[in-house]
Amino acid sequence: MTPKTPTNVNQAKDAWKGDLQVTPAPGAAQLTDQELGFCEIYVGNGGDARLAAEGAGYADPGAAAKALLADPRIRSVVEIKRDTEIKTAGATRAWSVIQQLMTDPASPAQVRFQAAKWTLEASGHGLSAVAASLQLGLKQSGKQLHQMSVSELEEFVTRGRATFDTLKSAVKAGVSPEKGIIDLDGPKK
Repeated sequence: MTPKTPTNVNQAKDAWKGDLQVTPAPGAAQLTDQELGFCEIYVGNGGDARLAAEGAGYADPGAAAKALLADPRIRSVVEIKRDTEIKTAGATRAWSVIQQLMTDPASPAQVRFQAAKWTLEASGHGLSAVAASLQLGLKQSGKQLHQMSVSELEEFVTRGRATFDTLKSAVKAGVSPEKGIIDLDGPKK
């Protein structure tokens, strides 16, 4: 479901009941229905201001588009609307594409692998998360590697291996060696 552009940008912030509300700057003039229509169409059509002004019913769409985009109130509503679209409908569509790429047998193995890798990275389970976890282990101890005792180094390596094993099992659960994905354990001996 696509979020709606606010119909009343002058409503108090604490009166929010689910739809996006934009509080105008103190002393700022209220947006008209026509201006709000422009914002809705502008974000919906991907940023064609002239077409949005025409769709909102302005007599001279070219001049209106230029004037509307120069208005900070309009730009604020457009920015909030666009951000909301990206974080809601856009994120849902993007995730749907990633899922399709990971599960479609017609997708090349490298594409499925990259989609799985991206998913792990984005969810905090990828190699960068492992590196961050290892770095965090250093930060938690408060010592650099050269300052640690042998037992502290062994504990640090054990934690790192456990983190990597967790990552390996997460990757293995999502990919199959029979389908051309590289086996993380290396060649069998």
